[in-house]
Amino acid sequence: MTELTARELLVHLYQTAVDAVDGRLLVQQWCREHPTASFDHCVAIGKAAAPMLQGALDSLPKLNNALLISPQVALPRAVKRNRKVKVMESAHPVPDQSSLDAGQALLAFLRAIPADSSLLVLISGGTSSLVEVPVEGVSLSQLQQINRYLLASGKDIHTMNAWRRCFSRVKGGGLLQYLKPRHCTQLIISDVRGDDPAVIGSGLLVSSSNTQRDSDDWLQSLLPQQGPPLEHDIEVKTHLVGSLKKAMQAVIDEANFQGLPQYQHGDFISGDAIEQGRRIGKLLLDEAVGIHVWGGETTVELPPKPGLGGRNQSLALSLATVIDGVEDLAVLAAGTDGIDGNTPCAGAIVSGTSAKLARQMGFDIDVELDKANAGTVLMAIGDLFKPGPTNTNVMDLIIAYKRR
Repeated sequence: MTELTARELLVHLYQTAVDAVDGRLLVQQWCREHPTASFDHCVAIGKAAAPMLQGALDSLPKLNNALLISPQVALPRAVKRNRKVKVMESAHPVPDQSSLDAGQALLAFLRAIPADSSLLVLISGGTSSLVEVPVEGVSLSQLQQINRYLLASGKDIHTMNAWRRCFSRVKGGGLLQYLKPRHCTQLIISDVRGDDPAVIGSGLLVSSSNTQRDSDDWLQSLLPQQGPPLEHDIEVKTHLVGSLKKAMQAVIDEANFQGLPQYQHGDFISGDAIEQGRRIGKLLLDEAVGIHVWGGETTVELPPKPGLGGRNQSLALSLATVIDGVEDLAVLAAGTDGIDGNTPCAGAIVSGTSAKLARQMGFDIDVELDKANAGTVLMAIGDLFKPGPTNTNVMDLIIAYKRR
C-alpha cells in the first residue's frame, strides 16, 4: 500500500473496523459456525437489520418468511425484491406512527408462526425506537415526549432503555408473551457497554427488572399502573455476534499490519462529550508515537435550541482545542453507524490546526460547544467525516495517529 496521509490512514482504520462488524458478514459467519442451525422464520430489527437479514437469506435455504423493521435507508436490492420479506421502514431516534405500525406488524407476524416452527431474531442498535407497542394509557405524543426528553437529558443508554422498557408492552422481555415457536434463537450486534442483551434494543426477548432506572421525578410521574410480569415458557438462545471490542481489535490488527505501533486503551469512554474530548486530548500530548484507539459512547446535554452536531463532533472539536498547534497529531471521532446527532455525518477528523482555523473564521469554540453547534464549526473548517451508512452499529470509535 502506498503511504497514506494521516487523514487517509484514519479513514482506512475506521473502515476496517466497521467492516469487521458488518451485519451481513457476521450472520454469515455465525451460520457457517453452526451448520446444523435451521430456521423457517426470521425477524430482523435495527440499524443493521437489512444486512443481517441478507446474511440469513444467504445462508439459510429453508428460510421462507421474514419481517424486516429498519430505518428509512437504502435497502439491498436482494432484500427489497425478495418475496419472502415483508419490509417495514420506521422512525429513529424518536418513535412515530410508523414505529407503532411496526409493532403491530411484529405481533401479527409472530401470531401467524406455527408453534412447531423455528424462529431466528436479528437485533441491532436502534431497535428501541423502530418498534413499539406502548402500555395502556400512554399515547404516541407522550411516547415521543418521553423519548425526546431522554435523548436530550444526557442519560446513558442503560438508563434510557431502562425507562423505555417501563412504557412498553414488548420491551424488557415483553415480546416473549407473543412467541409461539418453541425454538427461538437471537443474534445480536451490541451497541451498549457491557453487551447486556437486556439493554440492547431494550431487550425484546430478555426479561428485565428495570433496576437501572434513575430517580427522575418527571418520568416517574408518567409511569402507568403495571400488573405482575406475565409468565412464559419460551427458551431463547442468545448469541452476541458483533461488538465494539471486535471493531477495536480490527483497528489494532490493521495498524500492526501497517507496521505502526498500536495502543488499545481499555477505559470505556462515557459521560460528557466535551469533557471527554479535552481529557483524551491531554492524554495524547504525552502518549507514545503510533495508533491509539478508544471506544465508548458519550452524551451531550442539549440546550433548548441546539445547533448542528452530535456527540462525536462535540468531542472532536473540544479535543481540537487541547491539541491546538501540535504537529503530526490527527484524531478521528465517529459513530460506527455512520451517523452522529442531527447530521448525516459520523463525526469528525481534527488535527493541530483545526482550532486555529476555526478562530480565524471568527468562531468562539467554547460558545459553539455550549450551543451544541460543533457541526457548524467543523463543516466550515472542512473537518467533518461522512462515510455514509455502514451496515452496523457498535457505538463510537476514537482513533488517533501520533507521528512524532
